[in-house]
Amino acid sequence: MVTHEFKQYRASRRHGDVMIQPPLHAAGGIAAANRRRFSQHDHPDDAAMFAALRPRARKQMIEDALRYTSAYRDVEWAKGRLASFGTNIPTVFMAGHQPTIFHPGVWFKNFALSHLGAVHGALPINLVIDNDVSSSSSIRVPSVDLESGDVRRTTVAYDDAGGGVPFEQTTIRDLETFNDFDTSVIEAMGDVGHDPCITPLWKHAREAVARCGVAGCALAQARHVLEADVGLRTLEMPLGVLCRGSAFAEFLLTILTDLPRFKACYNEQTDLYRVAHGIRSSAHPVPHLEADGDWIESPLWVYGNDSPSRKAVWVKRTGDELILSDSPDAVASSRGRSITIDVSHRKLAAEQLANLVDPNFKLRPRALITTMYARLILSDLFIHGIGGGKYDQLGDRIIEDFYGVKSPEFMVISATILLPAARTDREPQKIGELKRQIRDTYYQPERSIDLSSGGESSQALLVAKKRELLANVPEQNKKAWHDRVSEINAKLSSELESVRDELRLRLVEAEKAEASESILASREHPFCVFELNDLVQTYRKMLA
Repeated sequence: MVTHEFKQYRASRRHGDVMIQPPLHAAGGIAAANRRRFSQHDHPDDAAMFAALRPRARKQMIEDALRYTSAYRDVEWAKGRLASFGTNIPTVFMAGHQPTIFHPGVWFKNFALSHLGAVHGALPINLVIDNDVSSSSSIRVPSVDLESGDVRRTTVAYDDAGGGVPFEQTTIRDLETFNDFDTSVIEAMGDVGHDPCITPLWKHAREAVARCGVAGCALAQARHVLEADVGLRTLEMPLGVLCRGSAFAEFLLTILTDLPRFKACYNEQTDLYRVAHGIRSSAHPVPHLEADGDWIESPLWVYGNDSPSRKAVWVKRTGDELILSDSPDAVASSRGRSITIDVSHRKLAAEQLANLVDPNFKLRPRALITTMYARLILSDLFIHGIGGGKYDQLGDRIIEDFYGVKSPEFMVISATILLPAARTDREPQKIGELKRQIRDTYYQPERSIDLSSGGESSQALLVAKKRELLANVPEQNKKAWHDRVSEINAKLSSELESVRDELRLRLVEAEKAEASESILASREHPFCVFELNDLVQTYRKMLA
């Protein structure tokens, strides 16, 4: 079996380091090369279809993004930049992430997106991936104990919802907890030596939740308004909005009408990815698409307001009809929900599919299909973080295998920003040395005994006897020799209990200090616990 070469992306642990591959100055060339690739399909019909779909899909996306973003922040700059393209297809740079309070290394992508959009005159659009499942309604913050000075992680909730459903379904259940979240975070953190930006962020979050009532929406809009406050110029839209139009439905039909072949490509390329990375798990990076009789599992999710948990979408084709269902036996058993589409004419089928999707039957793409649509149709350059960059190399192989086109190149961008208290060079805690010293009090106790005064003390005599024994290891009767050495060690060790107590106390303090420093030095703290101006200045230096 032939394997592919896959790039490795790793974040540095040092404050101020950036990871940008390919380099930032290559963005314009990558976008131009990607546009050229779009016309190089092995299959002329696909090339023609994509050429017709791309301007229509972008027009629809941009209109939706302008409409969505204008509900909570100014978009006049975007209208002006859009006008500069005249009748040409706008150049679009895109990125995307879940609507969470992520760490500063992820947030750096948004600053880079705005920067690249300005430099290249492109329209920068950030996609809010709100079909992913929310894991919780809380964040973990570094917390300083005011008495001991120890640092730990404390969980602070902004709602009492437990997660388990897509972000776009997570309505706020405890508004009081949500409204008090900024105060709770500051109280939990204690004295960290700077003003965290949770305060301005959460002012915007309270305004956002009054508009939409959905946690993911409120978090994303609050962050986006904060970005406007510091000068970023991007548009934003949730994936749930992007999925509503006929353009997205037409793209889906390129997969659903040829699902057996897509399933084969998808599963084969997943296997190649696993071989290349030495992965044994059948669930990583994605599970195989399965078949159940005439039903084939598609790379889509379905859920709705009445049943918010995600389910796989199963597809069955009979002649010119496609049946989409949340269960392969739903039609026969009357369980679940299904829709039927006449696919004899692609554009009419796309309109029909778009119209049949409703609040209780929300079709959403899985991750690889989301970026496939964004990269092939919607944008000239897509910016990933490290996780997305690793994952979407599988998407590259599926694109090339299924669509017969060289996959568009993407950029991978991340950064490492540490809390101010973790940026100074510290003397490393000698935990290993302390553990060795404690062990020596049992097995080499003479190292902990002060013999500088000389004399014929019992300790000095025992040490001298041990040295004599070690210098004269017998060739026979070694057990007696070993027992004598052990006896001397035990006698010397019994007099070192106070030394051990002191070493153990120092070890406990060193381990506590190391644990605190390890927490402070994490690059995974949510951006809202950092000082805003410090983050902005750091980002600007990274982009200079």
